[in-house]
Amino acid sequence: MVTNKQINNKMKFIYLLLITAFLSLVNVSQAQFSVLLVNDNANGAGRYLEIDSTLNNLGYDYEIYNTVETGAYPDLSIISPYDVIIWYTGNDGVDLKLWDISNPDDYKFNEPLVEYLGNGGIVWLQGLDFFFDIYGSAPDYFVPGQFIYDYMGVSSYYAQSYADDGGEGVAMLDVVTGNGLCTFTPVEWVYATLYYADALEITATAQAIYRMGPQGYVFEDFFAGVYNVFGDSKIFTFTVETARIDTEAHTDTLFSQVLTYFESITGGDILVENITVAGEGGANTIDENGGTLQMLAEVLPENATNPFVFWSVINQTGTATISQSGLLQATGTTIGNGTVWVKALAVDGSGVADSIQVTITNQGADFEILLVNDNNNGANRYLELDTTLTNLGYAYDIYNTVTTNDYPDAATLSWYEMVIWYTGNDGSQLNLWDVGDTNNYKFNQPLVEYLDNGGIVWLQGLDFLYDIYGLAPDTFTEGQFIYDYMGVSSYYAQSYADDGGEGVPQLDVVPGNPICSITPVQWVYSTMYYVDALEIAPSAQVIYTLGPDGYVFDEYYAGVYNEYEGSKILTFTFETARIDTEVNTDTLFSQVLTYFENVSGGDILVENIDVTGEGGATSIDE
Repeated sequence: MVTNKQINNKMKFIYLLLITAFLSLVNVSQAQFSVLLVNDNANGAGRYLEIDSTLNNLGYDYEIYNTVETGAYPDLSIISPYDVIIWYTGNDGVDLKLWDISNPDDYKFNEPLVEYLGNGGIVWLQGLDFFFDIYGSAPDYFVPGQFIYDYMGVSSYYAQSYADDGGEGVAMLDVVTGNGLCTFTPVEWVYATLYYADALEITATAQAIYRMGPQGYVFEDFFAGVYNVFGDSKIFTFTVETARIDTEAHTDTLFSQVLTYFESITGGDILVENITVAGEGGANTIDENGGTLQMLAEVLPENATNPFVFWSVINQTGTATISQSGLLQATGTTIGNGTVWVKALAVDGSGVADSIQVTITNQGADFEILLVNDNNNGANRYLELDTTLTNLGYAYDIYNTVTTNDYPDAATLSWYEMVIWYTGNDGSQLNLWDVGDTNNYKFNQPLVEYLDNGGIVWLQGLDFLYDIYGLAPDTFTEGQFIYDYMGVSSYYAQSYADDGGEGVPQLDVVPGNPICSITPVQWVYSTMYYVDALEIAPSAQVIYTLGPDGYVFDEYYAGVYNEYEGSKILTFTFETARIDTEVNTDTLFSQVLTYFENVSGGDILVENIDVTGEGGATSIDE
């Protein structure tokens, strides 16, 4: 006979089993890390299955949403339950569902995806040509306030492999040491090289994960893997075709590292509590001209949700720069000697930071250049000139008026044998000019002082005369700065604006000028707009005419050199960052800088002139 007590005990046992099972299910549900794979590749519509296989191999809980089949992106109700969304565009770059294209000035992800990110979501974007889908061919640049800059941490869609590397393609990606996300390296392909992988520049808050490689590749200083945290959102941008990594084992390894990291941070934020900064091997000096020191940041606790740091340099008696991988770079110029503080700041909002003082010595060269970027219209175009100066091996520093909102002072300018003042395609409120006297516009006071002390200025760009005078023409007379110092008697016209909308196809060198011989100078465009056509003062030397022969302004000049009471100004009224090839840009710069390097050691005056008629003739009888 079964007693009531036995029944009660049995019911209690069953009840406890049910409760235990329920709690177990709750715990599993809470602990389960889930992934949504979105296939947005209609070009290679079955390629996503490689990713499907990898997720299956790794045992992840995942679902697939196929935009190719639905013809639409997933809505918020579909994507919101997932911890990570892998948005795969593969080898497709046309009409992707990824983008909201309603505002061409600020392309964003589609609305549900942006909302998902705003709720703390994680997106791993991967594929080729997703930037090409909205911008076409590179380059394009981004600024704070734009989605791509703020959320994705990308400041420049700079180039594409194959399209911009001479038809080579990128052979591999090399991991950025200590990035906190991935260690697998190199990432290679089932092909010898991968075409149309985007080469990116990144913002100060972003973390570089993979750079293009190997060493020596033309875009080795640019990135194809970028991780950025903005507010509660997290985006890992991977500009390569993950379905074409060389082996399945390598694909699995890469995905495992990325997803393991994201799984570790989805359980709630763990803030950074301590950072210790040190130089590699305990070093705190750089004593090699143009040398480097790898800086390291130990971040605690080790399981901090966002262990990344923002590197910066606080200049004291010396100057230096630092990359976001922590590589401290000495300037190689005299102004770099002294001490700097190197600082690592946690980017998780905890405010934790540490810094260390580094001493820099033995910097300097006989001919030093300051490149001044005064172009706020194409704010990163000056990097083309940066590349050229690096290619040519010159010792130089960069002063960016776009970030300082001011011009360099006289003390800064005095360190340099030559100043390249680049206005690019900007013609509005340049820091170049002192506009205090509208009857006699001059360069800003420190720059005039630099010239009066024997300085050399190479002014280059479009619209710097338009900035102060507006539309051409304007004329200048003796006693005015533009006439006396620059050797310009007339801002006569502008290409495109005054040539019937044609633009100038090229510049032709003036034979026998002492500075340049490369000719013609042509552009990445068929014609260049807003190149100033100048007339010159008697003291000036002409370098380039607008061309070719037959062009409406072929008797006017876009390259003028003038010396005035010890000062030297070379005026180029065209956009040097848009010369047709990097090789031609390098050649032009090499010719100009070689000339000025030769004359910067002090003026060598003419001692004698002999005048003769050709062939000894002394008469004209015709």
